Amino acid sequence: MIKHVIFDCFGTLIDTGSGSRKAVKTILNNVKADVDVNEFYKCWKNIKKKMMRDSVFRTEKKLFELSLAEAFAEYGIEADAAVEVKPMIDSLFGERFVFDDVKSALESLKEAGLDYAIGSTTDTDSLEYFLKFNELKFDIIFTSEDMNVYKPDRRFYETIIERTGWNVDECIFVGDNIIDDVYGPKSIGMKAILLDRKGTYDESDCKVKPDYVIKTLREIEDIFQTYWFVI
Repeated sequence: MIKHVIFDCFGTLIDTGSGSRKAVKTILNNVKADVDVNEFYKCWKNIKKKMMRDSVFRTEKKLFELSLAEAFAEYGIEADAAVEVKPMIDSLFGERFVFDDVKSALESLKEAGLDYAIGSTTDTDSLEYFLKFNELKFDIIFTSEDMNVYKPDRRFYETIIERTGWNVDECIFVGDNIIDDVYGPKSIGMKAILLDRKGTYDESDCKVKPDYVIKTLREIEDIFQTYWFVI
């Protein structure tokens, strides 16, 4: 029986919007680089993801700076990443809005007597800012900064289990990323729901499959009643 629901935050509860791409465009304009915004952003993100797997933990803000320096080097851009990264850091405290299906879904879980928490790959102050900005109430939150580990490292999910004392077979992870929110949780035996808002999930491309796929959080109440309240 499922008793505890752990949500990813950005892309699942809160829409990331276009803030990051706007930040990239501003940065490239500031350094007067004639570079495709989308290509540069993809390169930057890939470098940052690789750095997340380093044995030495760094905050997301620091990773943005270090990975930007490498992205600049790849494109032959001579600029100080520690200075130019500011628009991206500012975007971590900008306007990102809660999806319209979130609050009703959380209320349904609350009425059913389930615990719910957030497990997010981000810095704590940024997560708390957006929860407050969107008037979302979570008593239990876990961030990469707090736990010194990023998804999909199994230690991220194991730490949540250790700190809460929850049984892993009574937990389910809900998120929009097949690697971070399905592969990661299932690596420790936790069930997972993929929130596929854009309808891009292709079962044939995935070796590790979610226990269920939904396109809106409005479906979550039916899923719990049909599948997860039964042993």
